[in-house]
Amino acid sequence: MFTDEIGTAPDAVLIGRLQREYILPAAAPARLDGLGGNLAYAAAAFASWGGQAGLVSRVNADFPVDRLARLKELGFKLDGIHPVTDPLDSRFFVAYGEGNKPNYDNPITHFAERQLPFPPELFGYQPRQKYCSKTDYLSDSFRVTDMPRPFLETKIAHICPIDFISHKILPSVLKGGMIQTLTMRACTCYMDPIFWENIRGLITDLTAFMMTDVQALKLFQGRSVDLWEIAEHLAGYGPEAVLMQTEDGTTRLYDRLGQKRWILPAYRARIIDPTGMLDAFDGGFLAGFQQTHEPLEAALYGNISAAIAGEGSGPYFLLECLPGLKEMRMQVLRQQIIAA
Repeated sequence: MFTDEIGTAPDAVLIGRLQREYILPAAAPARLDGLGGNLAYAAAAFASWGGQAGLVSRVNADFPVDRLARLKELGFKLDGIHPVTDPLDSRFFVAYGEGNKPNYDNPITHFAERQLPFPPELFGYQPRQKYCSKTDYLSDSFRVTDMPRPFLETKIAHICPIDFISHKILPSVLKGGMIQTLTMRACTCYMDPIFWENIRGLITDLTAFMMTDVQALKLFQGRSVDLWEIAEHLAGYGPEAVLMQTEDGTTRLYDRLGQKRWILPAYRARIIDPTGMLDAFDGGFLAGFQQTHEPLEAALYGNISAAIAGEGSGPYFLLECLPGLKEMRMQVLRQQIIAA
């Protein structure tokens, strides 16, 4: 049974993780105990294009939900944010080195190397295990009762990386309502040959499936190294569009309905903090698809959102964009699209 909150349906539904970020950029001030998590970046990107959404996430009991106040002021609905009593570590740490290479381990060492005081809240921190169970729920795995009933009356939704169980359950839950457009970004933990037999059922109901080229190649290890072949194979399971990002921000888009292949280069930007760029892409893509119903146009929205996210730090930086800047950059980037 779904929760019985009374209210109107939001424009869209976004489901993912909320975290408390401790980030050490390579060439910018540290960002300590700030709002983060893939849901926050996707939501901020969606908001930056004028969208409003209902947010769904499981957080620990002391998570500072008030940090979402800015999104609430913009019309976002927080009925789906559920504090849980089970152990749930919402901390996230990353230190970027040369070339913005991320380091997720040993935060004490990185703070010491940069001669920064170590935040006491990070004592005992351990990176999240990159493991997906096919059967076991985690504390932040989605439960059917997490979804407010009014959220199912909207027509568009995005699922951020959570875990295999959540991604297995959510498409059927969302499609059981009025949602017609459903996008999802892959979790690294199940983009693995041991999940090969599970992938078809996972993505059949999706409109668009997002991943990195590294994830795609890992899943197809021993089967294919041709990214277009991989994209076409995955699209054959059901998604109208399959999108892959490379490390430099280039997006490959396979449009199954149009039988077209597109390459969208990253918008050239000085990247300060890469955290959340892929999630910002997803929020921008969802906004673009909602407005245009065209995967290629939506990918342009996504690439612009990703670049803006990287030019600053934290999800709310996406909301500081000068009026007209996104549209101007889209016109520039549109001229660089390559039909592959």
